[in-house]
Amino acid sequence: MSQKIDLDTTAVIYRPVLIRAGVAALFGIATFFIQEPSDAIVNYGSAIFFLFSGSAMWEYLRRDPVPEAMRTPLSLMAAVWMLAALTLVGVQLGGVSAAVTWIVIAAALGLSGIAELWAFSWRKAFAPARDHLIAGIAGIAVSGILVFVQNLDYHRIFGITGTYALIVAVLIGISGIGYWLDTRKAVKEDGYVPPAP
Repeated sequence: MSQKIDLDTTAVIYRPVLIRAGVAALFGIATFFIQEPSDAIVNYGSAIFFLFSGSAMWEYLRRDPVPEAMRTPLSLMAAVWMLAALTLVGVQLGGVSAAVTWIVIAAALGLSGIAELWAFSWRKAFAPARDHLIAGIAGIAVSGILVFVQNLDYHRIFGITGTYALIVAVLIGISGIGYWLDTRKAVKEDGYVPPAP
Protein backbone atom coordinates (compact mmCIF):
# COMPACT_ATOMS: atom_id res chain seq x y z
CA MET A 1 0.00 0.00 0.00
CA SER A 2 2.88 2.38 0.67
CA GLN A 3 5.14 1.36 -2.22
CA LYS A 4 4.79 4.69 -4.05
CA ILE A 5 5.19 6.85 -0.96
CA ASP A 6 8.64 8.32 -0.31
CA LEU A 7 10.52 7.18 2.77
CA ASP A 8 10.71 10.64 4.34
CA THR A 9 6.91 10.58 4.47
CA THR A 10 6.45 7.02 5.74
CA ALA A 11 9.13 7.49 8.40
CA VAL A 12 7.37 10.51 9.86
CA ILE A 13 3.71 9.48 9.69
CA TYR A 14 3.69 5.78 10.60
CA ARG A 15 3.63 6.43 14.37
CA PRO A 16 0.49 8.63 14.51
CA VAL A 17 -1.21 6.36 11.97
CA LEU A 18 -0.50 3.29 14.11
CA ILE A 19 -1.59 5.12 17.27
CA ARG A 20 -4.93 5.98 15.66
CA ALA A 21 -5.35 2.36 14.56
CA GLY A 22 -4.41 1.06 18.00
CA VAL A 23 -6.88 3.35 19.78
CA ALA A 24 -9.65 2.28 17.38
CA ALA A 25 -8.76 -1.41 17.81
CA LEU A 26 -8.83 -1.21 21.62
CA PHE A 27 -12.18 0.56 21.62
CA GLY A 28 -13.68 -1.77 19.02
CA ILE A 29 -12.55 -4.87 20.94
CA ALA A 30 -13.93 -3.40 24.18
CA THR A 31 -17.36 -2.91 22.56
CA PHE A 32 -17.29 -6.54 21.46
CA PHE A 33 -16.53 -7.93 24.91
CA ILE A 34 -18.74 -5.60 26.99
CA GLN A 35 -22.17 -6.99 26.15
CA GLU A 36 -24.27 -5.00 28.63
CA PRO A 37 -22.64 -1.56 28.85
CA SER A 38 -23.91 0.98 31.32
CA ASP A 39 -24.42 4.62 30.39
CA ALA A 40 -21.10 5.48 32.05
CA ILE A 41 -19.20 2.88 30.04
CA VAL A 42 -20.69 4.10 26.76
CA ASN A 43 -20.25 7.81 27.45
CA TYR A 44 -16.82 7.68 29.09
CA GLY A 45 -15.55 4.91 26.80
CA SER A 46 -16.64 6.79 23.67
CA ALA A 47 -15.18 10.02 25.10
CA ILE A 48 -11.82 8.31 25.63
CA PHE A 49 -11.97 6.90 22.08
CA PHE A 50 -12.68 10.33 20.59
CA LEU A 51 -10.09 12.05 22.79
CA PHE A 52 -7.23 9.73 21.87
CA SER A 53 -8.30 9.57 18.21
CA GLY A 54 -8.28 13.37 18.09
CA SER A 55 -4.82 13.45 19.70
CA ALA A 56 -3.50 10.95 17.16
CA MET A 57 -4.98 13.00 14.31
CA TRP A 58 -3.37 16.15 15.71
CA GLU A 59 0.02 14.41 15.77
CA TYR A 60 -0.55 13.24 12.19
CA LEU A 61 -1.61 16.57 10.74
CA ARG A 62 1.27 18.55 12.23
CA ARG A 63 3.91 16.44 10.44
CA ASP A 64 5.88 18.23 7.73
CA PRO A 65 4.92 16.01 4.76
CA VAL A 66 1.19 16.72 5.23
CA PRO A 67 0.20 19.48 2.76
CA GLU A 68 -0.66 22.78 4.43
CA ALA A 69 -4.12 22.96 2.82
CA MET A 70 -4.94 19.39 3.87
CA ARG A 71 -4.44 20.34 7.50
CA THR A 72 -7.77 22.20 7.48
CA PRO A 73 -10.01 19.10 7.19
CA LEU A 74 -7.70 17.14 9.48
CA SER A 75 -7.84 19.92 12.10
CA LEU A 76 -11.62 19.97 11.78
CA MET A 77 -11.69 16.21 12.36
CA ALA A 78 -9.49 16.45 15.46
CA ALA A 79 -11.58 19.36 16.81
CA VAL A 80 -14.87 17.50 16.25
CA TRP A 81 -13.55 14.44 18.10
CA MET A 82 -12.25 16.53 21.02
CA LEU A 83 -15.55 18.41 21.26
CA ALA A 84 -17.46 15.11 21.14
CA ALA A 85 -15.30 13.77 23.99
CA LEU A 86 -16.03 16.80 26.16
CA THR A 87 -19.72 16.68 25.31
CA LEU A 88 -20.02 12.98 26.18
CA VAL A 89 -18.42 13.61 29.57
CA GLY A 90 -20.95 16.41 30.09
CA VAL A 91 -23.78 14.11 29.00
CA GLN A 92 -22.73 11.54 31.59
CA LEU A 93 -22.21 14.04 34.40
CA GLY A 94 -25.55 15.67 33.58
CA GLY A 95 -27.39 12.35 33.61
CA VAL A 96 -28.89 12.98 30.17
CA SER A 97 -30.68 10.23 28.22
CA ALA A 98 -29.23 7.78 25.69
CA ALA A 99 -30.78 9.85 22.89
CA VAL A 100 -28.29 12.67 23.51
CA THR A 101 -25.41 10.18 23.51
CA TRP A 102 -26.36 8.83 20.10
CA ILE A 103 -26.92 12.33 18.69
CA VAL A 104 -23.42 13.39 19.84
CA ILE A 105 -21.75 10.24 18.45
CA ALA A 106 -23.72 10.38 15.18
CA ALA A 107 -22.80 14.05 14.69
CA ALA A 108 -19.13 13.41 15.50
CA LEU A 109 -18.84 10.48 13.10
CA GLY A 110 -20.81 12.21 10.36
CA LEU A 111 -18.80 15.44 10.50
CA SER A 112 -15.48 13.61 10.77
CA GLY A 113 -16.52 11.38 7.86
CA ILE A 114 -17.13 14.44 5.70
CA ALA A 115 -13.76 15.87 6.79
CA GLU A 116 -12.05 12.55 5.91
CA LEU A 117 -13.55 12.66 2.41
CA TRP A 118 -12.36 16.25 2.10
CA ALA A 119 -8.86 15.14 3.15
CA PHE A 120 -9.05 12.35 0.55
CA SER A 121 -9.19 15.00 -2.19
CA TRP A 122 -5.43 15.60 -1.60
CA ARG A 123 -4.52 12.02 -2.59
CA LYS A 124 -2.64 13.14 -5.74
CA ALA A 125 -0.41 15.54 -3.83
CA PHE A 126 -0.08 13.34 -0.74
CA ALA A 127 -0.54 9.61 -1.32
CA PRO A 128 -1.41 8.70 2.31
CA ALA A 129 -4.55 10.83 1.91
CA ARG A 130 -6.15 7.89 0.10
CA ASP A 131 -6.48 6.14 3.47
CA HIS A 132 -9.20 8.64 4.37
CA LEU A 133 -11.68 7.41 1.73
CA ILE A 134 -13.00 4.26 3.40
CA ALA A 135 -12.69 5.76 6.88
CA GLY A 136 -14.78 8.72 5.71
CA ILE A 137 -17.40 6.51 4.09
CA ALA A 138 -17.54 4.37 7.26
CA GLY A 139 -18.02 7.45 9.44
CA ILE A 140 -20.87 8.76 7.31
CA ALA A 141 -22.49 5.31 7.02
CA VAL A 142 -22.35 4.65 10.77
CA SER A 143 -23.66 8.15 11.43
CA GLY A 144 -26.59 7.37 9.12
CA ILE A 145 -27.24 4.08 10.87
CA LEU A 146 -27.26 5.82 14.25
CA VAL A 147 -29.71 8.43 12.96
CA PHE A 148 -32.16 6.06 11.25
CA VAL A 149 -32.17 3.02 13.54
CA GLN A 150 -35.08 3.16 15.96
CA ASN A 151 -35.04 2.34 19.70
CA LEU A 152 -31.34 2.80 20.21
CA ASP A 153 -30.21 1.82 23.68
CA TYR A 154 -26.68 1.99 25.09
CA HIS A 155 -25.89 -1.56 23.93
CA ARG A 156 -26.71 -0.75 20.30
CA ILE A 157 -25.00 2.64 20.36
CA PHE A 158 -21.84 1.05 21.77
CA GLY A 159 -21.92 -1.82 19.27
CA ILE A 160 -22.49 0.37 16.21
CA THR A 161 -19.76 2.80 17.25
CA GLY A 162 -17.44 -0.14 17.94
CA THR A 163 -18.07 -1.47 14.44
CA TYR A 164 -16.88 1.84 13.01
CA ALA A 165 -13.79 1.67 15.25
CA LEU A 166 -12.93 -1.85 14.05
CA ILE A 167 -13.28 -0.85 10.38
CA VAL A 168 -10.94 2.10 10.97
CA ALA A 169 -8.52 -0.04 12.99
CA VAL A 170 -8.13 -2.57 10.18
CA LEU A 171 -7.91 -0.02 7.37
CA ILE A 172 -5.57 2.42 9.08
CA GLY A 173 -3.60 -0.37 10.75
CA ILE A 174 -2.75 -2.01 7.43
CA SER A 175 -1.49 1.31 6.08
CA GLY A 176 0.46 2.12 9.23
CA ILE A 177 2.14 -1.28 9.30
CA GLY A 178 3.02 -0.86 5.62
CA TYR A 179 4.59 2.53 6.29
CA TRP A 180 6.50 1.14 9.28
CA LEU A 181 7.78 -1.90 7.35
CA ASP A 182 8.94 0.24 4.42
CA THR A 183 10.81 2.54 6.77
CA ARG A 184 12.31 -0.31 8.79
CA LYS A 185 13.48 -2.13 5.67
CA ALA A 186 15.18 1.00 4.32
CA VAL A 187 16.90 1.63 7.66
CA LYS A 188 18.20 -1.95 7.95
CA GLU A 189 19.09 -2.67 4.33
CA ASP A 190 20.00 0.70 2.87
CA GLY A 191 21.23 2.62 5.89
CA TYR A 192 18.42 5.14 5.53
CA VAL A 193 18.35 7.78 8.28
CA PRO A 194 14.77 8.92 8.94
CA PRO A 195 14.05 12.60 9.53
CA ALA A 196 13.03 13.79 12.98
CA PRO A 197 9.25 13.70 13.52
